[in-house]
Formats: sequence, structure tokens, C-alpha cells
Amino acid sequence: MTRLDAGLLTINGTLIAQLVIFLLVLGVLYRLAWGPLLRILNERRARIAQGVEATQKAVQELEAAEREREAKLEEARREAQAILDRIAKQGEDLRKELEAKAREQAEALIVKARAEIQQERQKAVQDLREQVADLAVMAAGRIIGESLDAKKHRELIERAIEEAEIRA
Repeated sequence: MTRLDAGLLTINGTLIAQLVIFLLVLGVLYRLAWGPLLRILNERRARIAQGVEATQKAVQELEAAEREREAKLEEARREAQAILDRIAKQGEDLRKELEAKAREQAEALIVKARAEIQQERQKAVQDLREQVADLAVMAAGRIIGESLDAKKHRELIERAIEEAEIRA
């Protein structure tokens, strides 16, 4: 072996020693660092997956809650519209009822007023008859110059007035 051969062995020996040390360090790192590091990464991956799953579930629950809220809101709108329709109908019915009562009262007042007018007319006609009869008796008494039987004379005048009314 020459010097050159010895140098090659030395280099090869150093290389082999470095390779052995590297493999030992690699084994120690694998045992001490790689296992726990992989465990930590797997745990983190699981937590992230759980977080994504929880987020998706929360989104689904939120969407379901939104649909339920919309359904309840639509139900409330329908109920409110039904109440408004019912109130409008009741108001219209009440208005019609009040109009009918007002018409009935107005008609009753008209009938009553006509009856009162008729009574007043009959009373005025009766008063006028009596006054005409009294005037006729008085005029006949003055014309004749003597007093006739007032009762008999009045009956004659009333009969004449009735005949005049029939002709008119």
C-alpha cells in the first residue's frame, strides 16, 4: 500500500465513520423527534378536520335555522293578513249594519213626522171647521136677527162643510 492507498482508506474510513454517525443521528432523531412530531401533526390534522366538520355542521344548522325563521316569518305574515282581512270584513259589516240602522231610524223619523204632520193637519182642519161654523152661526144670527138653536145650526154647517170637502 502506498501512500495514496492509505489516503484512500483513510478517506473511506472517515466517510464510513461519518456515514455511521449520520445514520445514528438519523435513528436518534427518528426515535426522539420524528415520532412525536408526526403525532403532533396528526393531532393537529384531526383538530383541523374536526373544526372543518364543526364549521360545516354550524353552517348547516344556520341554514336550517334561517329556513325555519323564514317559514315562521311567512306564517306570521299570512296570519297578519288573515287578521287584517277579518278586521276589514268586520268593519265593512259594522258599516253596513250602522247604515241600515241609520236608514231605519231615518225612516222611522219620517213616518213619525208624517204622522205628526197629518195629525196637525187634521187638528188644523178641525179648528178651521169650528171657526167657520162659529162664524157662520154668528153671521146667520146677525142676518136673521135672532138666535137659532146653536147645536142644530152647527150640525147643518158641519154637514155643508163635509159635502164641500167631498166635492173638492
